[in-house]
Amino acid sequence: MRKPSYYLHLTSVIAAAMMTFAACMDGDWDTPDLSNPPYGNNAIVEDAGKQVTIEQLKQTYASVINASSMAQITDDLQLKATVIGNDIGGNIYKQICIQDATGAMIVGINATGLFPFLSVGQQILINLKDLYIGGYGQQPQLGDLYNGSIGRMSASKWEQHVKVLPTHDQSQIDTIDFYSVAQSDMNRYCGYLVCLKDVQIGDAGSKLAPEYTTGTTLTYNGSSNGYVHHTLGSESMNKLVLRTSTYADFASWEIPSTPVTIYGIATRYRDTWQILIRAEDDIKE
Repeated sequence: MRKPSYYLHLTSVIAAAMMTFAACMDGDWDTPDLSNPPYGNNAIVEDAGKQVTIEQLKQTYASVINASSMAQITDDLQLKATVIGNDIGGNIYKQICIQDATGAMIVGINATGLFPFLSVGQQILINLKDLYIGGYGQQPQLGDLYNGSIGRMSASKWEQHVKVLPTHDQSQIDTIDFYSVAQSDMNRYCGYLVCLKDVQIGDAGSKLAPEYTTGTTLTYNGSSNGYVHHTLGSESMNKLVLRTSTYADFASWEIPSTPVTIYGIATRYRDTWQILIRAEDDIKE
């Protein structure tokens, strides 16, 4: 039987594609330019004279952060920092966590799938002018204006304000023993990667987070809206909880009856301190 013309055309297309693929397999392509990454704004020029630290930002905008308010950054400033947390495990949602030698904070970005470009240890340069800074429940955050409060910036705005630098070094990330921090000094470590050694997670034998059904309101351990709180250790610390999303890759992990060591991002919502695990291996049995 004679084949219709579109079959013959399809055969020609497949043959051409295979020839192109074969040429690529022979190494007939350009080596990617890793100094010019395909993410962010490569036109941003690093200027040491414009750079500020996270601690300087927190001090300058302390009043709006503490009031859970926000303000626009109008000065031509830059921030150089290292990524210490991203959305790879599904527990940090539309945010990244950054740290420099002086402090740490959250960056709100209305996008998912950030981790391939902003992996832990990746150094970035942020053009701060026109971004907003404020306090989300007194948690310092960079982002944009949303309903009169600090919120997430759009993905396009973020990419115009960030440059991915060639430096990637996880060894430069400081980890703070959170139990050694005095309550009077805890606010300084808001947003830091912290460690809690030999701590008992409450509700042993249960899952970190139950399955969430769309359209329902989840109420579990005093939390809601798709997040679950478990107590950590004694109540001696200021309302310290482990905060886990029902969408996290490790939500079904069963809480052991023995103490564990936990690594995570120390965030706060008003007087409650919330530890955000980044990935399953942040819990060491």
